[in-house]
Amino acid sequence: MEVLAIASLGVALTGCGNQSTQSSSNTTKTNSEASTNQNTTNNTSSSESHHDSSLWNNQKDEQLASFMQKWGPTMHQSYEQYDGQNELKVSTGITYPDGLSKELVEGQSGLIGWAPSGKGDYEYNVVAIYNHDGTEPPLPNRITYFFAFHNGKPVVLVDQSNNGDPDCHPTTNTDLESNFERIANQ
Repeated sequence: MEVLAIASLGVALTGCGNQSTQSSSNTTKTNSEASTNQNTTNNTSSSESHHDSSLWNNQKDEQLASFMQKWGPTMHQSYEQYDGQNELKVSTGITYPDGLSKELVEGQSGLIGWAPSGKGDYEYNVVAIYNHDGTEPPLPNRITYFFAFHNGKPVVLVDQSNNGDPDCHPTTNTDLESNFERIANQ
């Protein structure tokens, strides 16, 4: 009788052990699925955030183009825009955006580059380039504006160099700067 009771107890304990193992397995699976669902949700959120976090877009580019068409004549100048496909050649022989690799920013190299979204690997991520080639001597002369983001903030750089290394610096034209900032922050 004792043997039978011990055997029955062993079977009962084994059944409980299986239930415990099975329950533990289900809990692990549920936690794993929750973790996977949470990761999927996080990945979706981060990719949506990344998409929404672009500093520059086509609508802002069109607003800048419209502003430049109106602003240029007030300065008695006309500006040609880099269209994102065809290189923009300036009177000094430099072509952009490739010429950005040679462009200095206040005497320092390697700080500026083309980044259409406003986010890139540069100190100054250029989203738009406008150039005016002068016709008055001394020739060649040009005014090239680089609309960029520096540490996520809009900045307009200008290059008027006509010989030697191209070298740009922040513009002193407050009208141009404030309008770019207004458009960029919309």
